[in-house]
Amino acid sequence: MKKILAIAALFVTVGAFAQVQEAAMYREGDQMKVTSRINLTPEMLDGAKAFILTPQITDGENVVKLSPIGMYSKDKFYPYLQDYGFTGAPGEVVYTKAQLPTVVNLAKEVPYQVWMDGSRLELVHEYVGCCGDSGFEALDTLAAYEEAPINFTPAFREVSKDKMTKVVTKKGVAKVTFPVNNSKLKENYQNNAAELEKIAASIEEIKNATGDVTIKSVVIKGQSSPEGKFATNERLSRERTKAVVDYISEQYDFGADVLESESVGENWEGLREFVEGSNLQNKAAMLEIIDSDMDPDVKEQKLRSFSKDWRVLHRECLNNLRCTSYEINYETIDYENVNTHIALANDAMQAGEYRNAANHLAFAGDSADAEFARGNLAAILGNYEEATAHFQKALDGGIKEAAPLLEEVSRYKYMK
Repeated sequence: MKKILAIAALFVTVGAFAQVQEAAMYREGDQMKVTSRINLTPEMLDGAKAFILTPQITDGENVVKLSPIGMYSKDKFYPYLQDYGFTGAPGEVVYTKAQLPTVVNLAKEVPYQVWMDGSRLELVHEYVGCCGDSGFEALDTLAAYEEAPINFTPAFREVSKDKMTKVVTKKGVAKVTFPVNNSKLKENYQNNAAELEKIAASIEEIKNATGDVTIKSVVIKGQSSPEGKFATNERLSRERTKAVVDYISEQYDFGADVLESESVGENWEGLREFVEGSNLQNKAAMLEIIDSDMDPDVKEQKLRSFSKDWRVLHRECLNNLRCTSYEINYETIDYENVNTHIALANDAMQAGEYRNAANHLAFAGDSADAEFARGNLAAILGNYEEATAHFQKALDGGIKEAAPLLEEVSRYKYMK
């Protein structure tokens, strides 16, 4: 525990022969401690039956008296003093003139009270003489104590980026077409230029987005229609997908771990979706065939047996199944994440934008890191009682950096 010291090293005359050295008073935790060295000599009792030195802590209104030091000229004077009512103070240390030590070391502690901020250590001199002559002789101030102003310097904990981000997926479909039985990509073939631009536009939109955005993967998926031999369609789907990936790779400096290709083969899922939403005459039978475990080529032949319905599929569906879908996965700041609010609150505090920091901390959750940030803000604004509560929660939550900050701001309870 930090010691707040206010020390006065004095040489104060007690009566005519005593001196006080190295007097000090300081707070240690919840205790006020006082120390001093008092030099005594037998000559102090010349002309007096008893001499009493009483240390006390006072601010002028409040007083805590410490154990007095009683010095008596001879043993037989004790009963007289008891009758007189002068002695009997709690903890009094009693010496006769013959027993009087050269030095008395004072070391006392009492519970600290707020009024002790700005108090002083005094030594009250009282005496008892002959024929009822007694009373106050002198008052010496030995030391003073004043709680130092709170000197708070915030310490901000960095929030790791991975705690603030989320991965977002942007999906789209580009109907990149190829000549029959061909997998060579021709940019100017049919509507390919516009379709390839869809992929490029999506990439550019993400790259140019405000904030910290990182593209993690670009996945190109190629699909063919369930028309023709399955083996041929699967090969063409794979080669055509690679052709689109190679095209994107030439346009952008993506690493090998970013661009991915995925050949789906025949697009039976898309075919089923179309049939299910259609009014085809043999809809139920066709769905049963599509959902079966039959060989793909057998499925196609059975579907072709519904010649009228197959012509509808050829006209309205199959061409749309020959497409390239793409998926862009990118990492971006998650502004709804509690950790993001903590990081933004820390940034705002360092910029002096305290209201903005408070707004973020309102959505920062109740983690130890959030409490640590709230402690910083409260202390910066001088709300030390509130800061103490937040730093205590942060410390209880395992943040060791909160300990010295807690010790500093919690001193508010010792100050006037």
